[in-house]
Amino acid sequence: MQQISYPGDDALGSLWESPPADQANIRDTPPGDRPPFIGVLGSSGFRASWQTGITEVMEEVGDPVRLDLTSGGTIPGLALAAGINRHWRRIGNAGAPSHKVLRPLERPSWFENKNLDLAGLYDMHEMEKWLASWLAWAGVTTFRDLRYRPGELKPDKVAHRAGIGVAMWRTKEPYPTRCTDEQLKDPTFIRRAFRWAFFGRQFPWRRLKAVWVPDTIGDHLPWLKDEIEDHSPAFWARISMSLWPVCQLTVLQDPRTLHLVFLGDGGLIDNQPSLFNDGRLHPFPLLNPRLMQHKRQGTERQARTDARRLPFGAVVRFETTTATDVQLLTGPELTWERRDAMWRQGVEQGRERLPTVIAELTRRHAALTERYAESSVRLPVEKPVLHPFQALAVAGRPGTRASFGFWS
Repeated sequence: MQQISYPGDDALGSLWESPPADQANIRDTPPGDRPPFIGVLGSSGFRASWQTGITEVMEEVGDPVRLDLTSGGTIPGLALAAGINRHWRRIGNAGAPSHKVLRPLERPSWFENKNLDLAGLYDMHEMEKWLASWLAWAGVTTFRDLRYRPGELKPDKVAHRAGIGVAMWRTKEPYPTRCTDEQLKDPTFIRRAFRWAFFGRQFPWRRLKAVWVPDTIGDHLPWLKDEIEDHSPAFWARISMSLWPVCQLTVLQDPRTLHLVFLGDGGLIDNQPSLFNDGRLHPFPLLNPRLMQHKRQGTERQARTDARRLPFGAVVRFETTTATDVQLLTGPELTWERRDAMWRQGVEQGRERLPTVIAELTRRHAALTERYAESSVRLPVEKPVLHPFQALAVAGRPGTRASFGFWS
């Protein structure tokens, strides 16, 4: 592997800087002649996007024809979909402005401290601006820029190289008044609207639904169907990383019914997300790399559980090393050297594990395709339930069954 010196004083520049003027490290065309698969990058696989060297390896050994993303996985996934390659690792590594992301909004009222701050505490807009600047550097400003080109290999019923999963819950009753755009962006109003839904016993999270942007948004939010192509992927990535009750949510209002729609982290629905993971054999296998692990996850029992959760794909679990053994909230305290070491470790682990995994996944998928070619078999998909919100979501999804546990 090419040795790259510590960022900040080398040719790659600072991890904090804005994107460079040149585009020498943008891939002009997707890689060819490599095993095709659908990359599933979720919140549990990329906890806070600090260790994401795996995206470099995925470009080298396979061709992810589609990327299904949610939560922290939206950062490396969008970078990969945009063609940003390994040398600009800061887009999917330590460059995320975590020192600005965890900036508390105005303090909640005294009674909210005893009842949770019902609208979230932290603002993720700095993450959106940072990611948008890098995507724009790569020529991606809207979902239109992520559309498949004519003749490209692609899954059925989708038009974009990447889809972002968000959790949506709609109020049971319409809001008393029509909201202005300014109100829907105002943290104080969002708290008031959320309390209105909560204390009115509407419990909107009882109706959690998974929305894949831009693929299925027209089925849930029809007024966005004709304009979603012009939306920024960075905007929806920020929504997909906004975990209630920690982060400020995004609120929309149905212009026809006046119902409020709260949008948040896609991990509230599923920590192993995929639009195609419905228990049916798809023309392309699913690959879910898992970088941040608990020591109990490297067992045969976990392997059997993974097989039930991704019956026509593969979950790849990497060993936790000294470089990668960090907790979810320690990111802002990591030194640059430590973050860079995490990235390097991800690259090395990926180069060691993924070629064999993808080769076996491709072979097994070909055998399954031959076996089920004339069959409409649909296997039950086991969904990891780590908190009550996921349990409620799984209960309302056909073809799934819940499995409670502490790790996904």
